[in-house]
Amino acid sequence: MKFIRYILSITLLFCFTNYYSQKFNAGFSAGLTVSDIDGADTRDADNDFHKVGFTAGALVNTQLTKKSILQLEINYIQKGSLQPPDSLNNGYFKIALGYVEIPILIKRQIYFTWKQKRINKLDIEFGLSYGRMVYNEVVGGTNYNLASASQYYNYNDVSALLGLDYNFTKNIYFCFRYSNSLIPTIKKNNANYGTQSINTINKGNSMVFQFSFKFVLNGKKQETAPVSVTPLSQ
Repeated sequence: MKFIRYILSITLLFCFTNYYSQKFNAGFSAGLTVSDIDGADTRDADNDFHKVGFTAGALVNTQLTKKSILQLEINYIQKGSLQPPDSLNNGYFKIALGYVEIPILIKRQIYFTWKQKRINKLDIEFGLSYGRMVYNEVVGGTNYNLASASQYYNYNDVSALLGLDYNFTKNIYFCFRYSNSLIPTIKKNNANYGTQSINTINKGNSMVFQFSFKFVLNGKKQETAPVSVTPLSQ
């Protein structure tokens, strides 16, 4: 409950800030995710990113410099891992997780020339996010310990993110983003419940590709040219 009240307080702060200050732009987003958890593949040691989900949320940003923007978001995002069944329709295994996530990031406009044409519609973004798990479900065969699966999770998440944006207009852009959790989703000091034992630094961490559209409700304020006044002739 404390976490929900915290999220509501931030949402109200977004609205208040956007209403009383023209320096901030508010918006919303929606899109799809494909994700995996390193070491959660029950059949082999690779990461296949079969788990598909969705993400949606709100954002507020402000211009830092001519080419840089600071952005804060509140999103609901689905993560997890999925192992499809084999040719005999056996071995299906899914970890479905839902998070309320608060990313804070820097967007930086980039320019380059392609075939003698100047490209200026791209932004690169990078930052961190804090998330809280609000939903979890495990579906699998009888060789998995499903009853006590929730004890193996870290409910708090901190992730690093990196992305690329394509601006269709000043109000609409497409965001491709990759995030990798810095805190393991599956606790490393707990018993393994059917997942592969992979000794990597990223074991148990969530890896997510996001594909989303962002809509900014009020774009950057246009500057008007100064009006010249012609003095009256004597």
